[in-house]
Amino acid sequence: MDVVGGRSLYSVFAEFAEQRPDREWLGFERADGEVTRWTYGEFLHSVHRSVNLLTGLGINKGDAFDLHLSNHPASVQLILAASYLGAVAMPTNPISTVDELTYLVGHSESCAVFTDPGCLDVVDQVAEALSVSQVLVCDDGSGVPEGYRGYDLELGEQVAVPNASRVATDGLVQLLYTSGTTARPKGVMLTNSCLIYGAEVFRAATGLRNDDCHLISLPLYHAAAQCHALWPSLVSGCQVALMSRFSASRFFEQAVTYEGTMAALFGAPLRMLLNQPERDTDTRHEIRNITFAQSLTESQYEEWHRRFGAPLQQLWGMTETCSLPIMSPLSGERRLKAMGKPVLGYEVKVVDGLGEETGVGDPGEVIVKGVPGKTLMLGYLKNEEATSETLREYPDGVWLHSGDTVSTDDDGYFYFLDRGKDLIKRAGENISSIEVESVIMDCEGVLDVCVVGVPDAVRDESLVAVVVSANGTTVSAESVVTFCEEKLAHFKVPDRVVFRDVLPRTSVGKVQKQVIREWLSES
Repeated sequence: MDVVGGRSLYSVFAEFAEQRPDREWLGFERADGEVTRWTYGEFLHSVHRSVNLLTGLGINKGDAFDLHLSNHPASVQLILAASYLGAVAMPTNPISTVDELTYLVGHSESCAVFTDPGCLDVVDQVAEALSVSQVLVCDDGSGVPEGYRGYDLELGEQVAVPNASRVATDGLVQLLYTSGTTARPKGVMLTNSCLIYGAEVFRAATGLRNDDCHLISLPLYHAAAQCHALWPSLVSGCQVALMSRFSASRFFEQAVTYEGTMAALFGAPLRMLLNQPERDTDTRHEIRNITFAQSLTESQYEEWHRRFGAPLQQLWGMTETCSLPIMSPLSGERRLKAMGKPVLGYEVKVVDGLGEETGVGDPGEVIVKGVPGKTLMLGYLKNEEATSETLREYPDGVWLHSGDTVSTDDDGYFYFLDRGKDLIKRAGENISSIEVESVIMDCEGVLDVCVVGVPDAVRDESLVAVVVSANGTTVSAESVVTFCEEKLAHFKVPDRVVFRDVLPRTSVGKVQKQVIREWLSES
C-alpha cells in the first residue's frame, strides 16, 4: 500500500493549514528567550513568501541552496518552499570550518546560503571562493550586520501568494551530508516521498497524535530532528515547540512551558539531564514519550524513570533509511538495552559476510529492504560507487547495507554492537567497543567514556579507553582497569586509560572516534 499517495511535504502542510488555519503550528524560542508563534495559516503564508523569495533569487526546480543555520523557523519555511518549487535544500552544521563548508556548498552546487550572523566569517570566505553571490542572514536576536541582506526583512516584503507553479511531488527535496571520517561526507539524496513515508512509519510506531506538542531541541540540520520529530509532527498535524538549541538545565522547564508531550533526544543529552540537580519541573511535565538512540546503563535507566517518569523509546536508523526501521515496541516490553524490533513498514534482517542470515545471538550486519527514493534514500549525490555499495540489488529487491554490527535474541529484539568500522580486532578477537564502554560507564567516578582501537604491531590493535571523570570525583587508570578485569574477559580489558575533560561529539551526541584516534596518534 502506498501511504504517501502523491503527497509532498508542502502539500501535506498546506492541507492542514487550509482545514484549520487558526490552530497553532509552531512556537520558536530564541536563545535570548524571545518566543514567536505561528498558526498553521500564518506559517503557510510565510512559506508562500519563502517561495517568492527563492524565485526572486533565481532558485527554481533542481537548484540547491544551503541552510547554514542553528535552529530557526527559516529552515522549516525554506524546506517547505523547496518542496513547492522542486528545489533542493542542503542543511549544514553552523560550526563547519571553511574547508568543510566549501566542500559541501561546492559539491552540492548550492547557489545561495542562508546563515546566522555568527557564521559570516566562514560563509564570506566560502562565498568568495565559490562565487556565491546570494547570502542572506537570518536574525537570531543579535541583528543583521550592516551591509548584509536580512532574510526576515526580505521575507516580509514578499506577497503571501506564490508566484510560481507547484512541481511534481516525488522529487528530490533535501541533501543531508553524512559525517565523514577519513573520506569526504556523502550527500544523501532525500525525496518528498521517502521523507513522508518515514514520517508516517514513525508516527504509527510512536503513537504520535494530532493533539500532541513535539518539543524539538535537536538541531534541524541533522536527520534526527527532522526524521524523528519535525516531519512526523507535520504528517500528524500536531504542534511543534522549536528551541534554538538543547539546554539540559531548561529542558523540562521548557516541556512544562510549552505543554510538550513528545520529544526526541540521544544518549548524550539524556546523560546531561541526569547530571543536572533535581528540580520540581522534573516531574511536572506532561511528556508521554521520548524517542532516543544510543543506550544508557541499567542504573541510568533506573534513575531516569525515578526522577523524570518520562517513558523512553529506543530506536535505530540512519539518514539513508529516512526513518527508524527498528524501535522499542510501543506497547508491551520495551527492553531498552535493545535497539528494539523492526517496525511495520520496514523489513530488516542481520547477515554475515557472505550475505547469509545469522542465527540468534550471532553478530552480523543489519540491512534494510526498501525502494530507493520511495522508502529509502535515492542514493548518494555524484557517487555511484558508494551508492551501489550501500544500496544492493538482490533477486528479492534492494537492501540497504548499514555497516552496523548487531545481534538478535530469541524474542526478536535487535542489539547494537558497533559501527562496522569501529569493531576492534585484537589478536584474532573481534571486540565491541560499545560493550567495553558500557562496563566502564558503571565504574564509580566515570561520567563519559570512549573506547577505540589503535594500531599494535603484535596484536593488530590495542584497546584504549578515553575517560571523562564526573565532577567532584577521583578515578584512576588503575581503578578502571581493575573494574574491567572483574567484568570482562581478559582480551577485552583496555591496555591503556587516558583522561580528558570532555569527549568530542557531533551535534547529536555521537562521539567522534576518528578525532579521538587522531588525538591518541599525536600523543
